[in-house]
Amino acid sequence: MLIKFFNWFFGYVVFTFSGGFTDGFINRCYHEKINIKDISAENGVLTARCSIGAYKRLHKIAFRSGGKVKLVKKRGLPFLLHPLKGRWGVFCGMLFFVLLVSFMGGFIWNITVIGNQTLETSKIVDYLAQNGFKTGVRWSETDKENLEFAVMADFDRVAWISINRIGCLAQVEIRETTPKPEIENNNLITNVTAKKDGVIVKVTALGGWPAVQAGDAVTTGDLLISGVYEPEEYSQPQKNHFARAHGSVIAKTNSRITVNIPREQSEKICTSEKQYKTLYFFGLEIPLSIKKEEENTVCEYQKKYIVFHDFRLPIGIYTEIRRSYTDTKRSISDDELRAAAKKELLEREKEELAGCEIIGKTEKEEITDGGIVYIAEYSLLEDIGAEQEIIFSDTDKDNS
Repeated sequence: MLIKFFNWFFGYVVFTFSGGFTDGFINRCYHEKINIKDISAENGVLTARCSIGAYKRLHKIAFRSGGKVKLVKKRGLPFLLHPLKGRWGVFCGMLFFVLLVSFMGGFIWNITVIGNQTLETSKIVDYLAQNGFKTGVRWSETDKENLEFAVMADFDRVAWISINRIGCLAQVEIRETTPKPEIENNNLITNVTAKKDGVIVKVTALGGWPAVQAGDAVTTGDLLISGVYEPEEYSQPQKNHFARAHGSVIAKTNSRITVNIPREQSEKICTSEKQYKTLYFFGLEIPLSIKKEEENTVCEYQKKYIVFHDFRLPIGIYTEIRRSYTDTKRSISDDELRAAAKKELLEREKEELAGCEIIGKTEKEEITDGGIVYIAEYSLLEDIGAEQEIIFSDTDKDNS
């Protein structure tokens, strides 16, 4: 393989010899120390190959042997560069490109994070950037080993990390810790009480003894599942039993959500918009315009990079969009009031009725000059049980 590369790098030609004494031609080449290879003969025509310099000496030898040589093929780098002879700008450009690629290869072009499941990639990348490991930094200026220890020290969920160099790409491989399972303390003695008024639909006691049954009406604080079992008066032995009461108590409950929307609303109207662009090149940020400090503006940032075959190059344009707003007030229509009220109602439903099953819903509204009052009443199925630890006094312990 190496010999083939050298032959291609220095160039060679394939030629034929015909019309003369073939053996004499080969012997004279040997005598003149001209190395010809891949010799073959067919119908009195000899075919071989040699270097470019050797071919120039073959004509005299062929003449002495009573024949002539003819060039058949040209192969190698010299023949590819021959059309560029005299065009020094092309050679300088090629040399500059090679040097540029070699120089840029010493920088971090992009950073990817793999293996993280719960940790956000942006948090890892931002932490590395704060410690000097970011796009545009030379590899020689980074301390990967100490940085890996720092990440494991500052992130409890990182069990192992490795920063690998793959060409110009930095690949951060992470293994997260396995969270410890929560162990329930079954030594506690608790009751399950009602945290809301309702009518019992179903009681599932996973621990303790049910104190209510389906169809019972309960109020806030009533006992639902007891953690203390008291034996009957004449049963033997006369001793209480204790347990951690837990389970689910599904009840039918009622709830109400009231939404108030004033008719007069404040709105922000955009009065001006300006864009400022910055060239990002291997960690350097070069402003392309002069920024003016302005008050009461909202900034939006956009970043666009050059992407080549799904590989993001550390070259791009940062755009900062600054918008100025003024506050105005206007009275909204009845339809707008109703739409705003329903939107807020849905948001509050998701927040306040999470975990509940809605089995009935009625809505009513009251629109006045000042705004709208939107009321929704719900019939729900929900778990109203809440565990409460039982604290015993010394006297209680002695009696039990």
